[in-house]
Amino acid sequence: MNSNKLSDMLLIISGKLTEKQISFCMIGAMALGLFGLPRYTSDLDLLACEENWDEIFSIMKSLGYTCYQKTDSFAQFDSALGVFGKVDFLLVNTEDGKAMIRNSCMVNDELFGMIKVIQPTDYIILKLMAIANNPDRCLKDELDISELINLLNNKLLLQDFLPLDAEKIYRFADQFGQRPVIQKYLTLTVKKNSDTGSHQI
Repeated sequence: MNSNKLSDMLLIISGKLTEKQISFCMIGAMALGLFGLPRYTSDLDLLACEENWDEIFSIMKSLGYTCYQKTDSFAQFDSALGVFGKVDFLLVNTEDGKAMIRNSCMVNDELFGMIKVIQPTDYIILKLMAIANNPDRCLKDELDISELINLLNNKLLLQDFLPLDAEKIYRFADQFGQRPVIQKYLTLTVKKNSDTGSHQI
């Protein structure tokens, strides 16, 4: 899918969600691109609250989408002709999940306009959850984690985003049984910064 079609799709869907006062933020490959790590994608990935599911379903149906897969925490939409592009919703119902949406960052992007994007810390937490849920994704998701941390280390991330919260990441890594995964990257980061007396990541 070309970038214009993807941006049009995002504009329409985000406009409808905002109109209905449904809180959401961008995740997935498009969020990674806005962090400064472009990835090819033809899908739109959004984080939203499960309690808004009925309204989300109604909006997507009105835009010509069909829900092809739905669980308590995930829904995938596509159009019958496959011309609009797939839209995946990660649905949260915990306070931690809702906080990720509340704490997301409003970014003004040349292509996508004003859009709320998940914070890097929460992006990494979602990646760790994805690895825990599907170990087959480990190599791809670990690569995204390592490149994002490298971007932060080199101060190449937009200043709009919050600094990485290592303590929060470790807390969730332990919850998901993924401490060894993240420790490879955050341990190196802390060691690198310790020479300056700073343990900021």
